[in-house]
Amino acid sequence: MFIPLEGEGLVSINQTVALVRHENRTTIYLRDGSTLKSGFKPETLTKRYISFQKEARANALEANRLRNGGNI
Repeated sequence: MFIPLEGEGLVSINQTVALVRHENRTTIYLRDGSTLKSGFKPETLTKRYISFQKEARANALEANRLRNGGNI
């Protein structure tokens, strides 16, 4: 799954090691040692992740329903 960032940006939750807030920015530390910066607070990023996950599940269920001719 992914965490939606500003604009069209996404970061894989599987590659994320830590979210650290410093002053008015959040640094996202990745497994490969690189970092990303976000203006969102860690709590907001968590909420965005949960919302994105719920929407992805709902879309997957709907796609499955449509593939099965409307029957689950």
